[in-house]
Amino acid sequence: MVSQALPRQQEKAAPKANIKWTFGYVLAHKRALYGSLLCGVFGGLMVTMEPFIIGLIVDHVQTGQMALLGQDIFLLIFFGVLTVIGFYGQRYFSGDLSYSVNYDIRQTLFDHLLELDQSFYNRYSAGDLISRMHSDVDMIWRLIVLAALRFSSATTALIFTFILLASVNLTLTLVAFAVLTVSTSFQILAGLSLAPKFEKVQAQGGVLSALIQDATSGIQTIKTFGRETGAAAKFAEENGVYRQQWLYFKRRNEPVGMLPNMISQLTMGVVVMYGGVMTATGTLSIGNFTQFLIYLGMISSLLLQLGTIYQRYQQSRGALTRLTPILQAPKIMNRTTALPFSRSQADISFEHVSLKLDGTAVLDDVSLTFPAGKVVAFVGATGCGKTLLVSLLARVYDPTHGQVKIGDVDVRDYDLGALREALAFVPQTTFLFSQTLEANLRMGKTETDYDSVASAVQISRLGNDLPQLPYGMETMVGEKGVMLSGGQKQRVAIARAIIRDPAILVLDDALSSVDTHTAADILADLRSVLRSRTSLIIAHRIATVKDADIIVFMDKGRIVDQGTHEQLIARGGQYARMVERELRGDDETFKSVTR
Repeated sequence: MVSQALPRQQEKAAPKANIKWTFGYVLAHKRALYGSLLCGVFGGLMVTMEPFIIGLIVDHVQTGQMALLGQDIFLLIFFGVLTVIGFYGQRYFSGDLSYSVNYDIRQTLFDHLLELDQSFYNRYSAGDLISRMHSDVDMIWRLIVLAALRFSSATTALIFTFILLASVNLTLTLVAFAVLTVSTSFQILAGLSLAPKFEKVQAQGGVLSALIQDATSGIQTIKTFGRETGAAAKFAEENGVYRQQWLYFKRRNEPVGMLPNMISQLTMGVVVMYGGVMTATGTLSIGNFTQFLIYLGMISSLLLQLGTIYQRYQQSRGALTRLTPILQAPKIMNRTTALPFSRSQADISFEHVSLKLDGTAVLDDVSLTFPAGKVVAFVGATGCGKTLLVSLLARVYDPTHGQVKIGDVDVRDYDLGALREALAFVPQTTFLFSQTLEANLRMGKTETDYDSVASAVQISRLGNDLPQLPYGMETMVGEKGVMLSGGQKQRVAIARAIIRDPAILVLDDALSSVDTHTAADILADLRSVLRSRTSLIIAHRIATVKDADIIVFMDKGRIVDQGTHEQLIARGGQYARMVERELRGDDETFKSVTR
């Protein structure tokens, strides 16, 4: 089967994070949504009845109809109880809705982060992404919880208030709501410019998060080089920018937020002036005038709620804009028909492979083939493309030109999960999770028996360090393995790779932080592991690669020579000169292994 016969990689349309996108998550929780809306409508209706009844009480007292007071008070209490019930239901369902949507959005974004390729993480720092995942998602949550808690009840109360007031005096009601309409329209227009300003605030918050991430992760380096003052000065500078941007935003946001109160006061003045004349002339009763005044106070509160929702909406637009890059379609993904991976398909070939990153050529027409079960070593100067070449096997990147094949099948045609499950990488810089040592060794392989774990620990010589750890295998290694030395972390990575029992094992300068004598011991025990699978070794020490079946010498993204150790020495090329320089350097690992 050849890769060209298979469907090409299917393109995914990247969604855009906006209100419509958010509303899709809201609709996924219809029970909570409808419950919140219905309870809000019910509560809004009930709360508008209270001022109406108070107006009746005033008129009944004025006209001496004291016998009706008991009925009025009962109705007042009755509608008050119904109001409490309605708003309790609204709070209950709105909480369910907002937290469920928050969970769904955050989970979707995190799952998508795991799918994005390395080029994405080259553009966005960890601190910035943490800020987007936390602060920006929280801003959306704030909008949903406030809208679910206030919008339906406030809107219903405003509509019903208009109906009740219109039934009392249509002219005065139209005057009041005309003022409200004009003032509210101004508020909406004034708030349209807030979203870009808040986006800048959130972006600067991401800058601060990135600085905090770098400082806490690199605190040892900062202290070792005495850079505390410089780090503090840099943070103070960016923190000052953050403060200025917040003040710039708040000074424009607060007047918009105060508009509901200003609208209410303006409307109150019109009603008092116009309604007072009507009351004095007998056109309007004192009870009706009281209703108008109470309703205006209620309208002030309702407009404040809607105004706050509107502010949150404008802020959320900026937050949603910052979430959109996370939703971009991954460049590396399964094709429409993905093939399963078989361990018997471990023959590897690179066919005229070229790779460009950000427009710069890093691999140039690389061609190389070797059968399954061989040990292939890659050597060359730092930055010559060794790591990039082997990373193409796991599709960390896809080649710009050419093909990478395993078992005569393009790696792009394999199921991505199965492909990466079949490979194990031991990188030069080892990342450890803030878990126990055993959890880092197993790396999700909970079904692996203890004997296999113990054997991997022995081969990697990690067992020599277990007595030094306070709780042995149950020791928490700390963030990024801060409790362990560089050499210990590399040996954890070697043991972790052995436990995975991969079809293809990649050792990327995996012994660079290990002392020469321990490295020699590890190499001796690793031989059986390397010979039982296809193994690729990247190293700078000749002792690590001299026994490989094939040694590939790379320079500036190209293969300049290949062969066995003896063949390359006999040719007297760059590899031979590298061996000579290492021998002059009196490399103990080389001597101990070649002795």
